[in-house]
Order: sequence, then structure tokens, then C-alpha cells
Amino acid sequence: MCRDSAPRKGKANECPEKQYANTMKILYFSDVHGKFQALPSLPKADMVIIGGDFTQFGSNKDFLGAIRTVEETFPEFYAVAGNLDPADSNNILRDTGHLLSTGDNFVHGLHILGISGSHTCPRPTPFEWKDDDMENLLALVPGFPIDILVTHAPPFGSGADVIPNGMHVGSRAIASFARNRRPRLHLCGHIHEAAGIFDEEGIPLVNCGDFATTGNYAVIEWDAALAPQITLFQK
Repeated sequence: MCRDSAPRKGKANECPEKQYANTMKILYFSDVHGKFQALPSLPKADMVIIGGDFTQFGSNKDFLGAIRTVEETFPEFYAVAGNLDPADSNNILRDTGHLLSTGDNFVHGLHILGISGSHTCPRPTPFEWKDDDMENLLALVPGFPIDILVTHAPPFGSGADVIPNGMHVGSRAIASFARNRRPRLHLCGHIHEAAGIFDEEGIPLVNCGDFATTGNYAVIEWDAALAPQITLFQK
């Protein structure tokens, strides 16, 4: 089921003076949890972004193995880590050239900011932070324009953070940051039950749900002059 709403390769933080195409196709998925069988069936794209939870309480070795498995299908991808990935995930993503950090990641001509892990969960998980601490960290982010915000955790009070009992369980720090900085597109995951495309005060917000059990993914047609065109493929 679908819901609607080739630049050159490069590494994060590459030189802004390079010239890139104004249009591209972006593939996004999240919450893989070690289930990689469906990766080869995903469509090709100019840029691949992954929203975390490569593993299920995996070790550093497991996490690195997951990255290498993804590289077999998508040698170039950019990602944040999830709360079920090891606490050292960002260092591993950085060392392998895939990390979307809280700095200005200039990728394929776009300014992308990533936030790995999640605010505190009811049951402890490996990669967590307190909302107040994250809010203080995000206050230090320079004021560059953000094209795409990629966060494992969804923003609080959005359509992407609702669990079956109707409660909102997202991050208040991420919600505040998104409202203040107004990225052109916000990609998140974490809450499997809240898959969808949402309009958050004029900001398109995408939660694909969990790739592990559904194989869900989104394709974004990016045009520098137009709003992103998003299709969420749900099985």
C-alpha cells in the first residue's frame, strides 16, 4: 500500500563549494533490528538514510556487523543510531563514514542534522539520554538552515509518537528543536505503531514504523525549489 503526501556520491561534512543536482530521490527506513533479508528488494536511490535500531540490544561487534551487512546493498548510506544500538554506536558510525551527527552534515548538497538514541524509556535501553540534557546540547547547535532533521525518537505531541493507548511518548527536546529550527523535512522512527506521514506545523514528518517486521520504507522526491514529495510504502 502506498501513501503519498543523481547527485554524486560524497561523505558527510564534505565541502559546500561542490556543485550538486537540485533534485534527487531519497530512500528512508528505520528500526531494522537485525532483520536485513528485505534490503536487496528496496529501490535504488541517490541517497539512503537509516533512522537507527540496526540491532536489538546488540554489542559493538553486532553493530559493526550490521553496518557491513547494510553496505553490501547500500555501500553509501547515512544514519543515526537507535536506543537499542550500543552506547558507542555514534563512534562506530563515524569511523565507518555513515554518521549523521548533531553538527552540520553537508551531504549531497543538503544540510542534514542527526540525533541518535532516545530519551529515557520505561525500560532501560543502551542508548538513552535525558530530554533536559538533549535540549541543552541542541541549544548549542549553530544556526545553519536545516534541510533534513533525522532523529530516532519522534517529537512529542506529534502523530509519530502515539502508542496504542493514545499516549504521546516522544521527545520534548526534539519537538522544541524542530519547531524552532523548522527543517524542510523531519524523519524519525522508534514508535513502531505510529507509522505515517504527518504535517507538524507545516513541517513534513515521516515515521516508517519498523522495517524489521513490516518492510516499510519511504521514498522522498527532493527538489530544491519545491516541498518534498513523500511516498510511504506499507505492507
